[in-house]
Amino acid sequence: MKNKFKFVGQITIILSIVFSFQACSLKVPLKSVEKSENTYVPTLEEKEITEISFIDGLGDSPQIVTGIFEKAIFLENDKKSIEAYSFISNAIKKEFLARKLPVKFVETSNESLVLKKFEIFTHRSTGFSPIVTISMLKVTVNIGSEEKIFTSVIKRGKVPIWSPDELNDPCFNEPIMLMVKEIVAKINKAYFNYKLSDEKVAEIINKIENEITTKDNLNYINMYELGFSNNKKALDTVKLYNSSTDEYLRLSSIAVVGLLGGEKEFSYLTNIYRNAKLWQDRAMALKSIADIGTKETREFIDREYNLWQTQDTKEGKWNSMILKLYEKN
Repeated sequence: MKNKFKFVGQITIILSIVFSFQACSLKVPLKSVEKSENTYVPTLEEKEITEISFIDGLGDSPQIVTGIFEKAIFLENDKKSIEAYSFISNAIKKEFLARKLPVKFVETSNESLVLKKFEIFTHRSTGFSPIVTISMLKVTVNIGSEEKIFTSVIKRGKVPIWSPDELNDPCFNEPIMLMVKEIVAKINKAYFNYKLSDEKVAEIINKIENEITTKDNLNYINMYELGFSNNKKALDTVKLYNSSTDEYLRLSSIAVVGLLGGEKEFSYLTNIYRNAKLWQDRAMALKSIADIGTKETREFIDREYNLWQTQDTKEGKWNSMILKLYEKN
């Protein structure tokens, strides 16, 4: 009888949360983005400091929250409506500093970093299904004579049981933190090629294994950290979890294979993309292939993008949205 009342109570709470989403707005307080504790080290020798100017490419009044909750969820920081460019640019600058990369941000420079997109797409199929966020970040970097694109996509989902506040970290704060880290990790690999030390990689691997035992819900963040290490000694461990029963440990491991392993993993990721049973696994494999960035993978991504644009399905629309990030615009 006690369990019956408990169950009825949970259903009542869930229903109240469902109706609150339908009837009113939700303010999500964003934390200051947590910077990395692990620093990169030079692979050969330290690079000279590169002076870069940070430029706002978001335009006037960018729509950050999109999708089904576009008009219901409002992002705040320090109890004020978020100023997207300032919030993200400051976080990226702090992450460069935390990773000890040879970058100095200045007011004006021939070299630039442009924030092109910061978007959190929201979706929910029914009142009892997870609230899904697909968070996207895109910057372009002009160093030397070539412009390069750097992107990040993080998929998360959560069913709020007791309060809408349960969404704040898994669906908003954690993805934003990871996107900032991924953007900086990709810029590092492209221009500086610093890495986490072998000792640090071993430490993170041990942490992942220990937190599997304790069933830590944040263990997937450690997997992303391995992927951002730019150290090939992390690759075997990352791939080991590509079929994990832990949903977000699996997704994070698939998502970073391309960044960490490069073109040698193209065939491996294509196999996941073609054969995975779940949309989200296929999507992360597609994202990981796009991260490789060779001529062959770009041609593959172009073909898949053109294909998915013709599909009037949820997977077609969502994959098109993700792959559009990799276009030059």
